[in-house]
Amino acid sequence: MDDTQLAQVESLCETLYTGMPSSGGEKISREEAQSRLLSLQSSASFIPQCQYILDRSQSQYALLVASNSLTELISNHWNNFSVPQRIDIRNYVLGYLANNGPTLQDFVTLSLVKLVCRITKLGWFDDSTHRELTDDVTKFLQATVDHCILGLKILNQLVDELNIPTSGRTLTQHRKTSVSFRDLCLFKVFQLGLTTLKQLQTRAITADHHQEVILGEQALSLTVRCLNFDFIGTNPDESTEDVGTIQAPTNWRPVLQDPGTTELLLDFYANTEPPRSNKAMEAVILICSVRRSLFPSDKEREAFLGRIMAGIRELLKNQTGLQHQDNYHQFCRLLGRLKANYQLSELVKTEGYLEWLELAASFTTQSIRNWQYSTNSIHYLLALWGRLVAAVPYVRPDSGAKGHVQALENHVLNVIECYIESMLGSVETVLRSDGALEDPLEDDGSLMEQMDRLPTICRFQYNSVATIILGKFDPLMEKYRELMSHLMTSSTESAPQNVTQQVNIIEGQLTWLTYICGAIVGGHSWSSSRIGNGEETLDANLSKRVLQLAQGMDFRLTNSNGLGKADVKLELAMLYYCQNFRRVYMFMWEVRSSGSDSMSLGGMKMESVPSTKQKVYQNMFETMALGDHTVVANLIVTKIGKNLKFWPDEHEIVSKTLDLLTDMAGGYSSSKLLLTLDTVKYLASHHTHEEFPFLNVASNARKRTTFHAILVRLLLSPNGQEKLGLTFEKFMEPIIETMSQLGALDATQLRSEAARMPLIGVFRDLRGVTMSLHNRRSYGMLFDMLEPRHMPILSRVADLWFDQPDVIISLLRFVQEFCHNKANRVNFDQSSPNGILLFRNTSDVVCAFGRRTLNAATPTSGDIYKQKYKGMSLALSIINSALGGNYVCFGVFALYNDPALDNALDISLKMALGIPLEHVIAYPKLSTSVFGFIEIIFRNHIKTTLALDTSVFMQLMNAVHEGLQSSDAQISSMCANSIDHLATFYYENSGKDKPEVHNFNNHLAAQPDLFSSLTATLFNLLLFGPPQNHWAVMRPMLSLMLASESSFTAYKDHLMSTQDSTNQTLLNEAFNKLLSDVKRNLESANRDRFTQKLTAFRVSTRGFLTL
Repeated sequence: MDDTQLAQVESLCETLYTGMPSSGGEKISREEAQSRLLSLQSSASFIPQCQYILDRSQSQYALLVASNSLTELISNHWNNFSVPQRIDIRNYVLGYLANNGPTLQDFVTLSLVKLVCRITKLGWFDDSTHRELTDDVTKFLQATVDHCILGLKILNQLVDELNIPTSGRTLTQHRKTSVSFRDLCLFKVFQLGLTTLKQLQTRAITADHHQEVILGEQALSLTVRCLNFDFIGTNPDESTEDVGTIQAPTNWRPVLQDPGTTELLLDFYANTEPPRSNKAMEAVILICSVRRSLFPSDKEREAFLGRIMAGIRELLKNQTGLQHQDNYHQFCRLLGRLKANYQLSELVKTEGYLEWLELAASFTTQSIRNWQYSTNSIHYLLALWGRLVAAVPYVRPDSGAKGHVQALENHVLNVIECYIESMLGSVETVLRSDGALEDPLEDDGSLMEQMDRLPTICRFQYNSVATIILGKFDPLMEKYRELMSHLMTSSTESAPQNVTQQVNIIEGQLTWLTYICGAIVGGHSWSSSRIGNGEETLDANLSKRVLQLAQGMDFRLTNSNGLGKADVKLELAMLYYCQNFRRVYMFMWEVRSSGSDSMSLGGMKMESVPSTKQKVYQNMFETMALGDHTVVANLIVTKIGKNLKFWPDEHEIVSKTLDLLTDMAGGYSSSKLLLTLDTVKYLASHHTHEEFPFLNVASNARKRTTFHAILVRLLLSPNGQEKLGLTFEKFMEPIIETMSQLGALDATQLRSEAARMPLIGVFRDLRGVTMSLHNRRSYGMLFDMLEPRHMPILSRVADLWFDQPDVIISLLRFVQEFCHNKANRVNFDQSSPNGILLFRNTSDVVCAFGRRTLNAATPTSGDIYKQKYKGMSLALSIINSALGGNYVCFGVFALYNDPALDNALDISLKMALGIPLEHVIAYPKLSTSVFGFIEIIFRNHIKTTLALDTSVFMQLMNAVHEGLQSSDAQISSMCANSIDHLATFYYENSGKDKPEVHNFNNHLAAQPDLFSSLTATLFNLLLFGPPQNHWAVMRPMLSLMLASESSFTAYKDHLMSTQDSTNQTLLNEAFNKLLSDVKRNLESANRDRFTQKLTAFRVSTRGFLTL
């Protein structure tokens, strides 16, 4: 490279990152600039050019590109370098950082730091020099302040690099390096971070304020990274905030036990601003989470805990740093984490426990009262109290601080009372803020976190908590009834403003109480030791209020014909309550019913004695005084019906209502109970949009499918038709009637807007019905209803509505479900033609849609996937299901000159090959359908495939070749199977006088390197590709080698020629081991043996092969 070329590179870099070239540079697009610059990463021969850029360029963007390119080249071509060369590159980059680092932009520095850490990781076991990076960085720390910052950045990146697996390396290789780094260097790195913090604390480092801030951030980040290191290879989930146990090595004990360490971090927390202060608190949380066994005895552990508790007490007393949101959040995490890592029996013995408990309670109530600033942190505090009360049964009352149980009871009650009052008060505060404050009821994630924590805390003092809740609930219900009696059948919005505001406040407060009641009732445990101690009566009292509220809401809804609606949030809270009640109290119905019967033993009648669970269950419903379990279940199902009838446009209510109905229909006992309810009988016999308007709302189209799937599941359950008083034929009448009306329309009428919603609706309904058909008898009932009278409309709609995604997708999804042979349900009698008729109709639909789509212009604007590719994907998926369903003898079609199969294959092939390959790869569902179709025609229709024109066949093979290299393991697996089918066919039939063999030979004559290119790709993927593809690519290798031994020999010779003499010897030995004991057949045992040998071959060669 010379100065002219350097100027060109700089201009390209400016274009890439700023959109404008440097003065005098060529004006090109960013995409073109990126494409040209990526050539620097294409070969190891570009390393000198990258070094030239680093040495000569003044452009920060050019330095970044050179550094990134070097990182890629080193990572991808590691084996190309000898050990001395690797050390030279490492030393060059380190020297470059030492000389130029302080003057570089941060993004360049970070890239170079990443490069040196990557080299260190890859070369960790090559030479001791790589393992001495920590010592080299110490020199940075002892130089100028800027170099010290740079050194800390290197250490931060080094810990990350050695802790996080690198793409292209096996987990075994990663853990081996990671464990070695942990044992040799990590503790020293941790100490360097702490030492820097001490120097900052004692002002031993002379730096300006800005430098101090950066040094503090880097040193604290390093401390946190070291403590977060994956010490024992558990690969923790980084998406969660909850800290697991820190498995620090034993030699860390002196530092972690040292009072000075926690004091240092707490001092940093107290005397700095975020982000330094919250990083310091995060480090304290991690130190609190170290494993129990790190401490040699309980005495040391208790002393450690005492220091932590004392530190927390001081922070709570002085409210140190808690005015900052980030600090506050981390402090809440610390409190929540404390009980997770220490047992209550240890906490109560700690000096000052009662004071800590009182301060923690005071802090919690203060946080809850200021809920608008702490919504995302409250659940950590609730988690603390939940863990404390859950451990009470395991602690002796006389151990530890005197009266600790009573103190905990009092504080918990105060916390819960404060929580309830604050949340009820938040409703009015939010309403009066005119949108300035976010409603905590609308933050679903945080709300559910809090509800998950409540049951354990509330049930600790359940009598008192229930009394508090009922004391709030009853007056609110009384006020609500009074307001509703004034509103009568009018809507809330039409009332005077002051009345509307009153209603909104009361409904908001009832929403909170409903959520809280739902959470508490849902926390009932049938396996708890407390079962039978009367808690069910408290559940009953809470449930009675909520269900009476539900009855009142439904009464107003019905009488006002849908005008008198409650707040949406209250309806969602009611569904949450019903879901929890169902989960806890509806599964017992079968036990309750059978428990009341007498049983016969040896001719004598004996009354069965109810179990404790049955007594609890019975007592629950008696106390509720609303009727037995059937009445209560009917009340819940009535609520479901009313929601579906009167909330058609509220998507979330409809969705969660159907989720509740699905769960009730899915349970064994609850589904049997549903069959006895009048409301369910009404739902099953009136499942039309006239009764339930939500079915006619376009955005609820998917919900139609769910609704009908639930009803058919109930109808076809044992004795379902008898209990519901409804036959399957009677249930289907409205759908079949709609099909008849649509079938009678001419082409113009069928394509009119008036037909759009009926078509979408009927196909969505049919899909739901079909989804719940799980056996031959039920599937046959639907098939007989549709065939032959109603089947022709399917292909007519496909032909007329092919360009309207909402209609055609509904049709194709139904057909896809209808021809899917799940649980072998599509299984007709031996003398029945139904399998062939089903395929003919499927073929007609796909062909009608395919012809029109292929002839239509490709949309140039909008979402091309939704407008065109989604339908094509579904059409191919339909053909895949039909071809692989095992319910058609496809030889019949050719025998009787029926074109259905040939037409389907022809249109499907044109669709599969008519989509640009880059688009196929870009859309996962589309690629699954396309490559699934290719795999199935290679598997079951190889004769048809080989009869294609050579140009078309080669287009297919090109698609397979590309798909084979996909990062999606499913796609590469399907392509590998396609190759396996082809190679197996050629191996078993080569030399035979068959038309298909002659066709294949013609293809090979036109493309002689077909097998050799496939062999090379497969072996390259095995040796150099990502691990997830290995199993897929190994499958066809044996059949391919047997089909074309010359291709394998050619690849072997080529690979040998790219290696030096030492590697050639090793590679030859590896190939000899691979081929030993492998027989020339494709039996399963031989395939398995060869696959095992390929795995061993890959492992042995990757250690020395150079690219």
